[in-house]
Amino acid sequence: MSPRLRRIGERWLPWTLAWLLLAFLFVPVLVVVPVALTAKDYLSLPTSGISFQHFASLADWRAGWLPSILTSLGIALASSIAATGVSAAFAIGAWVYAGRWPSTLRIILLSPLIVPPIIYAVGMVRLWSKLSLLDSWLGVTIVHAILAMPLAVLAIGASLSNLDPRLVQAARSLGARPPTVFGRVILPNILPGTIAGAILAFIVSWDEIT
Repeated sequence: MSPRLRRIGERWLPWTLAWLLLAFLFVPVLVVVPVALTAKDYLSLPTSGISFQHFASLADWRAGWLPSILTSLGIALASSIAATGVSAAFAIGAWVYAGRWPSTLRIILLSPLIVPPIIYAVGMVRLWSKLSLLDSWLGVTIVHAILAMPLAVLAIGASLSNLDPRLVQAARSLGARPPTVFGRVILPNILPGTIAGAILAFIVSWDEIT
């Protein structure tokens, strides 16, 4: 291969692969647009004409879409707050008290990423049916929060890994109480990871159909 062809390949091959990857990711999403414009009541391409009836039904309270969207929004907000709070408490505790038990709890919290969803779903259905939480707002919120905790723990843990423990030790040696240490030292340093974890938790819950 000539040097000129080699330079062209080195220049354009990464961009070509990147664009092919983007096309692979976004083309299936773009198919949703023409399907949404179909005049039929089921999912299909608009072969018989274009209609905006499905968009209009989103704003129609009687169609049932708007209540579902509001319910999903409420559950996503509640589950993201719960998942972020529990994940932040665990991540900080594991960071302060490193040892066997935090490592074991970390594996348990990350288990939703490992356990097949069908096994997790069957187990939660059986448990929730005994606790009378099946098909309840609280039950769905707890399930969504558990599913989102692994991502929140990883995001917050990544921020904590960049926090110098000597900052906490210096604050304590200067007489700062634990709430002050948390609010003035720990929280500002983990805030980016906490926000990222909350966003990921919201997306995980919002992705589920309620």
